[in-house]
Amino acid sequence: MRRLRTPGGPHAPERVRAWLQATTEWLPRELEANLTLLTCELVNNSVLHGEATEEHVIEVELRTTQTGLLAQVTDPGTGFAPAGRGRELDEPGGWGLVLVERLAASWGVERDERTRVWFELAAAAAAA
Repeated sequence: MRRLRTPGGPHAPERVRAWLQATTEWLPRELEANLTLLTCELVNNSVLHGEATEEHVIEVELRTTQTGLLAQVTDPGTGFAPAGRGRELDEPGGWGLVLVERLAASWGVERDERTRVWFELAAAAAAA
């Protein structure tokens, strides 16, 4: 298991991206690319919607599973009910969870004292 705790705020996605590049070079290229894309999308959501300012911590955890790789992003937000993208196709933004839905083998949202969004990438999909 690998874990990063980082302050939120506007620089959180770039810190997480740099950590992922240094931590996941052993993964197949497509799996690494999808992991980085989806994780940074969730971190960006934590900053935009999850109250993850520089005074709050975002936690990213990676764990191998029997079928692939599990990633989760935890923030201090109150959580949300996943909803479809409610914008016109030519409007920017709102694609993060659409990408998670399409690229991940499974994903979900859990709430306790913090909000945790997780996804699993299947290793076999990257090899195909």
